[in-house]
Amino acid sequence: MKNKFQLIIPRLLVVTAIAGIATLLIGTIFKVLLVTTILFSIGTLVYTKISRRRKHADHQDYRAAFEDPINGPYLTANPQAIVPVQYVNRASKPSIVPIY
Repeated sequence: MKNKFQLIIPRLLVVTAIAGIATLLIGTIFKVLLVTTILFSIGTLVYTKISRRRKHADHQDYRAAFEDPINGPYLTANPQAIVPVQYVNRASKPSIVPIY
């Protein structure tokens, strides 16, 4: 019986060490993937915020160029022409228009 323990214990220690190292490597891979995902999410959020601010600032600059502070949202060259308050490029958003 003593000889069986002498044969089993070293093999059991080696298998345990290999399993521990494998677990450590797999855990490290998942941690790297988790950190990468978090950093990518933060980067995407920051990029979205910056692009929205830039788009909003461009939109305000475009509107300010056509607005007359005295008469409101009219073209300054021709006071009879009414310019819509919302300056949106509708060509970038296709829509379905029903025809009756």
